[in-house]
Amino acid sequence: MSSSALLNRSALRLLALALPLIAVPAVHASAVTYQITLTSSSGVGSGTGTLTLASQPASTGTTTYTIANQQLQDLAFTIDDQSFYLSGDPDASVTFVNGQLTNINFVQSVSHPPSRYTLEMSNGFIFYGNNFGHPLSSGSFNAAPAIIFPDEPTSTATDSAAASPTPEPASLLLLATALVGVALLLFRRRSPAQS
Repeated sequence: MSSSALLNRSALRLLALALPLIAVPAVHASAVTYQITLTSSSGVGSGTGTLTLASQPASTGTTTYTIANQQLQDLAFTIDDQSFYLSGDPDASVTFVNGQLTNINFVQSVSHPPSRYTLEMSNGFIFYGNNFGHPLSSGSFNAAPAIIFPDEPTSTATDSAAASPTPEPASLLLLATALVGVALLLFRRRSPAQS
């Protein structure tokens, strides 16, 4: 067998082994969105929010998502007709322990005096009005993965992309290419050597 045929055969084997390893993570990687409920234990307002992560949190251990590590994609809250967004706190982070949301580090002020509102979140939430020393509302939060059905209208394009149950076409093409490579490798191994 010539050296170029041997080199081609080695390259084909390497390609056939590498493509499945690349395709499998691409098929499973998808953003996940959580619906957050702010439940007031004192004061006037409860609220809602959304949290979008680049990937599903690990089921064991502690995972922290931030803008810097490109894992925290969106964070938004509405409380007492005031809206707060991730862009208002570039240092925001969220922490999951054993797959459960345990902490949101987020502080943002909106509007201007005399109608200024501030939302602080850590192990719970505190919502301030003009008087920063006395909260308008405080309480706890909980989060649950959002389930968006294909027929249900969504508020933003990110929501529908985040909840897509099927892999994107490029991932499927990559997987198909890997399977064809493996099939070719098996076919060449089983076919009799030709002189």
